[in-house]
Amino acid sequence: MEAVLYICHGSRVKSARDEAVAFVERCKEVRQERILQHCFLELAEPTIFQGVQQCVEQGATKIRAIPVLLLTANHATIDIPEEINRAKQHYPQLEIQMGEPIGVHPLLIDLLVERLQQTNQEVTPLSKVVLVGRGSTNSRVKQDLSQIANNLAEKISHPVEVSFLTGCEPYFSDKIATLDSINVDKVFIIPYFLFTGILIEGIRKTVEKVAGNHDCQFIICDYLGNSPVVVEALNERIEELV
Repeated sequence: MEAVLYICHGSRVKSARDEAVAFVERCKEVRQERILQHCFLELAEPTIFQGVQQCVEQGATKIRAIPVLLLTANHATIDIPEEINRAKQHYPQLEIQMGEPIGVHPLLIDLLVERLQQTNQEVTPLSKVVLVGRGSTNSRVKQDLSQIANNLAEKISHPVEVSFLTGCEPYFSDKIATLDSINVDKVFIIPYFLFTGILIEGIRKTVEKVAGNHDCQFIICDYLGNSPVVVEALNERIEELV
């Protein structure tokens, strides 16, 4: 019997964990498998091993493990595979296939456009648009987010800059602190995150700290969140697993 195991990142923030679970519940609505289980990589339970265990207890003989992650960083290439291998050693008869994070996906570019539009503010020739990712020492994160920014720029016919909270440059805090606001009317900040959490709050605090030093308007867009578009993109990654 087949199962789908949704592997979320995890967070110390309860609202972030709740959002992740609610998102997975929405994902389950488009699946036909009887066994659909969520788990967390860190900071919450069930853990990946516990998630696999719960699938087995429900009768699973094959699991499609799908990272509920936007980009391919060390969590997807190192941490999650290590946990999956540990589960395989405990259940040698169990077949586990691991899928890819969502990555660069056209549906999410459309969602970013929607997040900009939801601000009810016009992106003018004097505006700056900054896409903010978590960041990683894995070079693919910077490469993929830069590609996403380029794709978004083509969609809105306006330059899109990239920044990161940690792990690689340019850092968001530096970009905002050194912003040359002369001839800039608005700065649109798009958090490239699935759910709320400490990092989203960090973006807000960084903006609050520097906003008074500039004459331009700072506009923080909503993060991607529990959108049917993200559900569809993630479901495609599941379907890629044979």
